[in-house]
Amino acid sequence: MVETRAKIQQAFDDAAFVQEVLRRDVPMLCTDWGAKDEDALVHSLGIILLSSVGRELDFFAISEFPVPRAERWQRKLVRVDSAWFDRKTRQVILLAEFERFSRDTALEKLANLCVASHGCDGVPDVLLLCLWSLDGAAVDAPWLSADQLSVAGGPPVSAAKNSTVVIMHAVFGRRGDRLHFLRLRRIS
Repeated sequence: MVETRAKIQQAFDDAAFVQEVLRRDVPMLCTDWGAKDEDALVHSLGIILLSSVGRELDFFAISEFPVPRAERWQRKLVRVDSAWFDRKTRQVILLAEFERFSRDTALEKLANLCVASHGCDGVPDVLLLCLWSLDGAAVDAPWLSADQLSVAGGPPVSAAKNSTVVIMHAVFGRRGDRLHFLRLRRIS
């Protein structure tokens, strides 16, 4: 478990590794192409990036994973943006959300991850919330905590025991009307 968490964190901290995955699997987010910030395009490309990083680390990674309902939150449907599974044990390793930064969205998506952590067959090692914004936007979130988040249709939720919450900031640049990925930085 600790070894897996370290492997995942090391991958996200390695800018060259992330850029290599980006160039190969999500070229539309590279500086020479770029994506228009319309509809959910950046969101979709961010999900592809997260799942591609998982595959590069030899996990089975899927996008838009519908998590079985956690018993205490029956009216809360959760579909996480990316889920990584250990190929040998077939247990979930990481659940991730990729969202444009806003206080309300960050809290909602963190609550989704926490509910999802209780709805899986095994306890995920990592709950990753990746918030994106343009370069220069302040995305420090000391108020963002996985302790007792409110959930519509159920009791407050926190991360499953033994799950580590990791919050990352995906920094984007702009060239004309197109956005491109610059880097990841860890918030917590």
